[in-house]
Amino acid sequence: MVRSLVFVLSTFMWLVVGSVAFTVPSKRMASAGARAPLVLPKSATVAERSAAFVMNADSGAAPAVLDRPAETIDKVEDDVEEKQKFGTEAWEVRLYNDPMNKREFVARCLTEITGLSDTAAYTVMMQAHQNGLSTVGRYAFEMAELYHSSLRGEGLSVDMIQVDDE
Repeated sequence: MVRSLVFVLSTFMWLVVGSVAFTVPSKRMASAGARAPLVLPKSATVAERSAAFVMNADSGAAPAVLDRPAETIDKVEDDVEEKQKFGTEAWEVRLYNDPMNKREFVARCLTEITGLSDTAAYTVMMQAHQNGLSTVGRYAFEMAELYHSSLRGEGLSVDMIQVDDE
């Protein structure tokens, strides 16, 4: 009865836990001189695991333990691509002339979102109004993306481009 209960519980644990290995030390194992648990490959089926457990239970050994698979991690060299996107290169946020928004609203958005002073925000807004395009500033990728999405969320016509520092 005890062996069948242990068999059912161990089978259930293997199904639920999967690759987690466990051993339950007992007084009988300690007194009999505990042997190393049986190690099964991770690809072992449920039937193979159950059979190994029953065989070990009869011999007094610990439950079967799955062997951790030998993993080889191949590092892919994507440093060049990451540098292009997240490197120290400058990204320029540009503001386009927008006939839909009032000039005061555009200057206020620039002040609140990018932290420009009132004078600098007004200058950027007027350059965009008169020339059709103005540069808000040069920032690292994350900051440029944040300003771009925030200004676009307010309804302003902005874009961001990567700028060569050369």
